[in-house]
Amino acid sequence: MSRIFIALTPKPEFNKVICELKEDQKKFLIRNHKVNWSKDNQHHITINFIGVMEPEQKEEMFENLENRPVFKNLPVEIDSLSYFPNENGQVLVANIAVTPRLQKLFDEVEKVVARIGFGMTLRTFRPHITLARFKDKNRPFSQIIELEEPVNSVIEALDVYESSFKSGKTLHTLAQTFSFE
Repeated sequence: MSRIFIALTPKPEFNKVICELKEDQKKFLIRNHKVNWSKDNQHHITINFIGVMEPEQKEEMFENLENRPVFKNLPVEIDSLSYFPNENGQVLVANIAVTPRLQKLFDEVEKVVARIGFGMTLRTFRPHITLARFKDKNRPFSQIIELEEPVNSVIEALDVYESSFKSGKTLHTLAQTFSFE
């Protein structure tokens, strides 16, 4: 059964910059450390990971997302790279600055999800784009690149994905898109 998550998907030109950040970071990979890099075509900023849903719940969620208040295109900014969820984490991410508009979108999505029976999260919203995962507790990079300036873009839609695990690989399939204005 697939799991559902709601996310923001980078436009192609923003995705290209994310891919370039990964290439720059690969230069600092310590020899013999294994890192699983995110697929270039699967970058996203998760707004809400819901999990397994019944088809009726999914349809109700789609209807509620369609009828949400109008939302304008959303500026986003990568302000740094770091380990996630903390310095001991085993994920390398591009951190997204939490702006008031991004927080508002997160809050609105939380309300929609709660309305269909998926409780509100207790975690702090820490938007990011996963760049790589690794199993070894040792740091696989000699350093993490520092951005000379933030990377800015605009997101034009809220996307719902189905995530499935097949042959040892995680696959994300776009289920529905809700365009901003």
